[in-house]
Amino acid sequence: MLDENLRELSRRLSQNRRDGTVSDLPFDALQTEDDAWSVQSAAASAFADDALGYAIVGSAAAVRRSLGIEGPIYSAIPVGTCHVESHHPIRLPPGIIGAQCDLVFTMGASLGAGPVTRETFCSAVLSYQPAIGLVGRRGHLSGQPHLAAIADFAFHVATLVSKHHETIDLTAFDRMSLRASINGNVVLHARADGQLVDPVASAVWLVNDLIKRGRGLRAGDIIAAGALAPILLQILPGQDLEVEVSGIGSIAARFT
Repeated sequence: MLDENLRELSRRLSQNRRDGTVSDLPFDALQTEDDAWSVQSAAASAFADDALGYAIVGSAAAVRRSLGIEGPIYSAIPVGTCHVESHHPIRLPPGIIGAQCDLVFTMGASLGAGPVTRETFCSAVLSYQPAIGLVGRRGHLSGQPHLAAIADFAFHVATLVSKHHETIDLTAFDRMSLRASINGNVVLHARADGQLVDPVASAVWLVNDLIKRGRGLRAGDIIAAGALAPILLQILPGQDLEVEVSGIGSIAARFT
């Protein structure tokens, strides 16, 4: 059960996310990771009645360093924060930190007992598709940064997914390369041989952590595996971002 200070933090996090605002929040009330996860859960539940799956932030060590977090973190993807690629622009809210070139897995079977291996995870996946993850804050960081980041919905703002689904092919991840362009100018080009984060390994870590916490995945859930490249792209209103993942597909988004 949350004490009064943590309940207030949860309420204000949820309100800021609903209003699209950023403010000073009492993150110094967080003393342990259990506090942070409990606040995140309460805030997410107050924001939306249901979730579509989970999103990872900080898959890459360089991204973790830039965000001041000690390890990868994740949160539920609330209904209303996952958008299929379209010609409609996406509004960037205050507190936006950047965009990560992502990959989303759609589960074809549930996973609720562990440990989950790469093989058992892939056998449960129905399809995958390129995605763009928007990373941002609801509160000005204070207290312990890692705990604050977990509580702050793990910095997840939105997940934008491609219309096109690929059936699972394990060999695709070995030969994958990534290219990202902003307003037609290439800003990132990386290959799987040491330059990209393995999205399957990130997803397997997430599932096993969920199972340790007494949760799991349902058929139909999605996992946004986090940044494929060790960088968050800086995006501004008025820019177009296109991400191409060789052998898998591409996604484009316009921001306002």
